[in-house]
Amino acid sequence: LIQLLEKQKSQGKLYGAICAAPAVALAPHGLIPDGATTTCYPAPGFRDKLKNVSEDDVVVSGTLTTSQGPGTALLFALQLGEHLYGKEKRDEIAKQMLVQIVRLI
Repeated sequence: LIQLLEKQKSQGKLYGAICAAPAVALAPHGLIPDGATTTCYPAPGFRDKLKNVSEDDVVVSGTLTTSQGPGTALLFALQLGEHLYGKEKRDEIAKQMLVQIVRLI
């Protein structure tokens, strides 16, 4: 997994992590770009491992997308969908799923 993430990052491709993964998989392996803002599961043991941590449900920093946890997974998925297919498609899918877009970045 780490090799795949390193490849995605080095090639400027999209990659992401949710819940504790930004702190336990990305940060220790240098997969968070310098100065990038991220989020993760809101527990001190995880947040302490991140340099620029946000309280937002989903955070986009360049090609990296992070999210807080299971309760924010749908917003995380919609944000990734926006990266891949555009805001209009994201909005269309969110509307069909009855998701309020106001929570998205």
